[in-house]
Amino acid sequence: MKITDIKLTEPIFLPTSLQTDAINTLSRANTYIFCQVFTDEGITGLVPARGGALNKFLVEEALKPYVVGEDPMNNERIWSKMYWGSLGSGRRGAFLIAMSIIDNAVWDIKGKIAKQPLHKLLGGFQDSVNSYGSGINLNLTDDELVKQMTDFVKDGFKAVKMKIGNRDPKIDLARIRLVRAAIGPDIDLMVDSNNAWSLTTAIDMAKRMEEYDIYWLEEPILADEIGSLAKLAKETSIPIAVGENHYGKWEFKEMIEQGAVEIVQCDIGKCGGVTEFLKIAAMADAYGLPVCPHNSDFIDVPCIAAVPNGLFQEFVQVNIEPVYEIVRDPVKPINGMMTPSNKPGFGIELIPEAMKKFRERPAPELLRRTTVRGWRWPPYL
Repeated sequence: MKITDIKLTEPIFLPTSLQTDAINTLSRANTYIFCQVFTDEGITGLVPARGGALNKFLVEEALKPYVVGEDPMNNERIWSKMYWGSLGSGRRGAFLIAMSIIDNAVWDIKGKIAKQPLHKLLGGFQDSVNSYGSGINLNLTDDELVKQMTDFVKDGFKAVKMKIGNRDPKIDLARIRLVRAAIGPDIDLMVDSNNAWSLTTAIDMAKRMEEYDIYWLEEPILADEIGSLAKLAKETSIPIAVGENHYGKWEFKEMIEQGAVEIVQCDIGKCGGVTEFLKIAAMADAYGLPVCPHNSDFIDVPCIAAVPNGLFQEFVQVNIEPVYEIVRDPVKPINGMMTPSNKPGFGIELIPEAMKKFRERPAPELLRRTTVRGWRWPPYL
């Protein structure tokens, strides 16, 4: 079998509610694109993709020549060709995201060839995985935030995550106090500041948050400052969770060796795809660390289920639920648990007639992502 072509589908636009974190106000319509990798035997890999015109160029123009003609069973060779072929301008960021898209689609083909669901093909450690309710909710009022978190608990989630990173840290502490009181002591509470703080602020805030039994503190400091993350980890009993803005096994190796990460959050749609995820997960396992990937639609569930140190799946309700309209038999949380599809590969089947409803491009202001603060707060303190 040979790969013959790679194409991204035309975008669709799924409406969502207003969402804000410490850095950005997100668009009011999520743009969804899917990648198709075709073969000469009629088996097609299908996975969600990310990005707009840049990713289309990288996938269909820059990387496709390294992939077409290859046997999809040879995922390591395909990955290596893409990586070395883009070494001068790649290695991280957009190129690794594009590589991840293609690699994930190749693994979908492998599952379909083997007639096995991906979690079984990759190792099959568990049949279902724990999920946590995650909100992009810095814009919500106190009452709205408490309702969102308690609704997750009512739906059976045993863990929830809220955004922090207000300019006034006292606001964050007050909101954490409200949520902890509302969900009670038996529900795990994670907090995420999205790179917002300086090291000094992060140390101070971590110490203040310890009394609220925080399960993890996510992305407290700029992702590139691995040394500062390591310093913070030594100053707090709260585990540090990072990885969604890191790329490839080499970055994760550096973070693990420096003690900068205790919850490994590699994003399977960004870190290098399934091929690289498996290496990162194995490396984390050797250091006694769990992996809890940043949400990547339907890609993450089978990967977490496949490895022995898979901890949680992130369920971002306002982002994932609209996708249910266009996917046949989607994976859904039941009492806080996710069960991967038993269809071959990732098991993603699009409903063409449903996708047609979302072809129309919304007004530009609905697609605009606004940067609220482009740097950490307070600066350098």
